[in-house]
Amino acid sequence: MKITRKYVTPFLSLVFLVVGFSGLLMFFHLADGYLEVVHEVLGLFFVLCAIFHIVLNWKALKIHFGKGVFLPALFAVAVISVLLILEERRNPPIDLAMMDKLVRAPVNDTFRALQVDSARVVKRLEENGLSLDGAETLEDIWVKNRADPEEVINIVLGR
Repeated sequence: MKITRKYVTPFLSLVFLVVGFSGLLMFFHLADGYLEVVHEVLGLFFVLCAIFHIVLNWKALKIHFGKGVFLPALFAVAVISVLLILEERRNPPIDLAMMDKLVRAPVNDTFRALQVDSARVVKRLEENGLSLDGAETLEDIWVKNRADPEEVINIVLGR
């Protein structure tokens, strides 16, 4: 099947609507926890569709870029993106701030907060080839064992 505008345009349009709508819902914290995967995966597909769109429309886009509107738009988007990133770093979302505190808290406090049995967690960690020796925090566990943080957290939670 040859990739043409006939296929790319409907996909690009529909995926744009879903990614845009899911982004709006996430921005207003509606249906939190249900849309992230849809938004992220279709966001990747959106990028792929956009690349095909650019390739298929390159001649027309070159003419449009020559009109002098591309650089100001690029500058504006870059500035807005940098400002948003800086603000996010200055004031991280509460879930990230809490997770950061949790993984850096003493292990026993973390286990209590997560309501997990420490003996079972130690056993699960050992069954997965991870040692608690010398680890004072969850972060220490994955650093000292050279393990994936998400894997360690999933083991601790019994997933």
